[in-house]
Amino acid sequence: MKWKSLVFTMLWLGTFTHSMAQEADTLAVSDEKTVYDFIILNSRYQNAFTFLGRDFGLNIPLVSSDVMYFFNSGLYFNASGIKFFQTGVPWQYALTGGYAKDISDKTDINLSYSQFIVVDESAVTGIQNLAFLQGTFGWEWGPLYSSIQGQFLFNEDLDYFVSTHHSRYFEFDRKLFKAFTVSFEPRLSIMAGTSRFYLMGQYEFTPNELDDLDKFRLQSWEFMLPLTFNVGYFDFEFQARYVRPLNVPDFDLSNGRFVFGGQLSYAIPVKRKRNHEDIVGRR
Repeated sequence: MKWKSLVFTMLWLGTFTHSMAQEADTLAVSDEKTVYDFIILNSRYQNAFTFLGRDFGLNIPLVSSDVMYFFNSGLYFNASGIKFFQTGVPWQYALTGGYAKDISDKTDINLSYSQFIVVDESAVTGIQNLAFLQGTFGWEWGPLYSSIQGQFLFNEDLDYFVSTHHSRYFEFDRKLFKAFTVSFEPRLSIMAGTSRFYLMGQYEFTPNELDDLDKFRLQSWEFMLPLTFNVGYFDFEFQARYVRPLNVPDFDLSNGRFVFGGQLSYAIPVKRKRNHEDIVGRR
């Protein structure tokens, strides 16, 4: 078993933090004299980790917990903890700061930076100084909501990725049991980038394999179908994904697979008064 392959699971959090910021952004409400910030609590279970569609031939479940403070201005801060159900892998933590905002009725942006932290000794090497920077532009152009995302992975080596996501939101007209709003949003994602992250796994490479790590190539595609139940500020979501890695080297045992999970989120509104300058500026 390649213990060192587990290093890549930390990057799973980057996408998750991005989705949490989008959720918080949709909660932002205000009136002439009052605005609301939000504290968002979230817990998630996933039956197997993947990174760029890769599971590295492993089948390791995980749980994560997050707490986010989302300001009405779009600024947010997030603290996360991830636990893998595998001996020798300690809790992993991340601190994230970002900015998510609608720039028009149809478009939005999200910028974030995450620093990953490992406190205890780990059987996994190379994870002590990981950082993750990403920027996303989203556009609701009619039948679909589409976004393009640029990402940088900072470690001893630099990787960069570009991904695109396409989804359509559906919501049932009537509440389930007159209490729950039920919605689902199927999404197709495609990612391309470099592969120098494999160096963290301390694999043995041929000269041709080393050259391939610098090439910008398709990394993966996936199709996700989440089903969400909402009541008040609670969201409970089931997720089913099919993930498919592309351009996988011979030493990586990854293959296409289904991944299942669920998460529970709770948003706590924090009421604030507008300052005088903001009120005047909006008139």
